[in-house]
Amino acid sequence: MEPSTPAAIDPPANVLLVHPSCDESAACEELCHDDGGTAHLTVTFADEEPDRPDEETIDGKHGLLTVGNVLTDGGEPVPDFTGPIVTDSVTDPTDLSEIGVAVSRFCKHWADSDDEITVCFDSLDALLRHASPKDTFQFAHVLTNRLSSVDAYAHFHFDPTRYEDRVVSTFGTIFDEVVADDDDGSLPEATDAEVAALLAEWDEESAIALEPDPDPVTEATDEDIAQTLGK
Repeated sequence: MEPSTPAAIDPPANVLLVHPSCDESAACEELCHDDGGTAHLTVTFADEEPDRPDEETIDGKHGLLTVGNVLTDGGEPVPDFTGPIVTDSVTDPTDLSEIGVAVSRFCKHWADSDDEITVCFDSLDALLRHASPKDTFQFAHVLTNRLSSVDAYAHFHFDPTRYEDRVVSTFGTIFDEVVADDDDGSLPEATDAEVAALLAEWDEESAIALEPDPDPVTEATDEDIAQTLGK
């Protein structure tokens, strides 16, 4: 994988942001590409609902999707997309289908309003604590196709220090660009044969196609996402 820099990437794109999870990523803010007037979705894994930003300080729309043991107030099951700040949650972090549907719901509403969409998914490491690398790979593949269909500029945080080089390199095949945000800007190396073998292994065990959609501009519905992810 050849690393890129945020400045060299022209949105829309799906980006794998590789950095140790113990470090804050300076590239994250750049990849949010917030020039004002955008609709920005942040996906986080946490034990409580994140702080809601001040409506007076934001320009455009802001979405907060929290996954995990979320403290909710028992409000409406479907988020209200009429306001500048939209919150949603998925309580079960193992339910990849529901996470995909929740992200897709933001895509649908914002794309229908002709908003420019940016996404920060923090992180694939958190998802991998609840799902196998194979299932997480399939989820990321389906989700990046969905984000591409609405011309989103999305980045996914990923800590390479926790996994084999071939796993990191195989995840990199899903994304348009890979950014390494660490001291030396290097990326794990794996041979093409190692990546191909791992892809074949995961493909044999799954009914989900790993090839890109033939028509990347065709939008998938929430029901399509749920069915594809095996809900």
